[in-house]
Amino acid sequence: MKVALRDDDTSYFTDPTVLERVYKGIWDHVPVSLAVVPFEVGYCRKGIPEEHWRSGQAFPLGANAELVAFLREKIAERRLSVMLHGYTHQDFPDGYEFQVAPDLDRRVREGRAYLEALLGVKISVFVPPHNALSKRGLAVVSKEGLNLLGSFLSFRPSMRPWEWRTFQNWWRIQRFRRLTGRRRQDRMVYPYVLRYRSHREFGCHSLIPSTTLDELILGFEEARKWGGDFCLATHHWEIDDRLSSILAAFLNHIHQYPDVRPVPAAALFV
Repeated sequence: MKVALRDDDTSYFTDPTVLERVYKGIWDHVPVSLAVVPFEVGYCRKGIPEEHWRSGQAFPLGANAELVAFLREKIAERRLSVMLHGYTHQDFPDGYEFQVAPDLDRRVREGRAYLEALLGVKISVFVPPHNALSKRGLAVVSKEGLNLLGSFLSFRPSMRPWEWRTFQNWWRIQRFRRLTGRRRQDRMVYPYVLRYRSHREFGCHSLIPSTTLDELILGFEEARKWGGDFCLATHHWEIDDRLSSILAAFLNHIHQYPDVRPVPAAALFV
């Protein structure tokens, strides 16, 4: 069984000492897959100075030399890997970046190329900012051949570009709902990769302030029971003492199983 740890929102504003504080002692055993923003435009969240929340100014990751050096070092040590997390992560008046931005093709293409050149990596996974992705956004990600890692994936065929695998995958989801006794309105994270013509998709469980340890263990045990894999998604800037203790307890739980293999997020799609 493969298990991945995803961390969102690394950008120009990220303090490498925060990443070190959160993941030191963890990334020696579980590689951390960072969803990285190439050109952050400030929005309202902890870790971004308030004067930049609505400034509209873009801050290239490369302008933070200390962070770039840190990332390169940890990537070389195989403690970190990199995924593409939008282009600016900015919030628009009528929605989030990969719901409403007008030039999504360019954003994906240029953002990916920028991070690959800056950090010396190959990027194969896309994480939507705010986990929000329109039908058009999904089509662009698929066109670029990036696999999709999300926390709130919609499986409704009407929300997706059409191909013959769309209905096939929808049917797989319905079958799993019946096997697990879920109704349509019940929350579910499908524990297998969904394969489409140009990309693949996998859903993550979230570690956020409302998450409990019991929820994570229940989701992990369900995925293990049915022969699936597991991804846990969080934000380094949101990890306090409570979430840190939940993360540690969860990792202790999964390490008791000899068949569990911690992997970078990209390996979930192989």
